[in-house]
Amino acid sequence: MAPMSMAGASRNPYEATALQISAARAQEVFRSRHRRTPRQRLLASDQLLEEVELCRLRRAPWVAGSSWDRVCALASSVDPRLRLALGGDRHPDHVGEILFQVQARLMRAALDERRRGLAPVIPLFPLA
Repeated sequence: MAPMSMAGASRNPYEATALQISAARAQEVFRSRHRRTPRQRLLASDQLLEEVELCRLRRAPWVAGSSWDRVCALASSVDPRLRLALGGDRHPDHVGEILFQVQARLMRAALDERRRGLAPVIPLFPLA
C-alpha cells in the first residue's frame, strides 16, 4: 500500500503519521531479511573456494557447473568487471584467483559496513 493512500484514508494527521511509520518499518524488516550482508556473502565465497580447492585436489579440468553458476552470480553481484574477468574459463586455478579478488572486495565492504555503524566519540571534557 502506498503511503499517500494511507494518509488520504485517515483524517487524523497523527494516525496518518503512525501508519506511514509502520509501513516504513515493515519495508525495512523486509529488506533486512532479503539483503545479504558482506559477511554473509564472504561466507558463501569461502564455501565456493573450498569447492574449487576440492576440484584442484581431484585434478579436475574444470569447476563443476553448479559451483560455476554460483561463482558467476557472486562475482557479478560484487563487481561486474570481475564477472568479465572470469570469462568462460572454468579452470580451477583461474576461478580461485577470481574468488580471491571477490573476497578482497567483500572484506573491504564488511570493514566499511562495520565502521559506518560506529558513532563518533564526543569528549566530555575539553582537551587542554
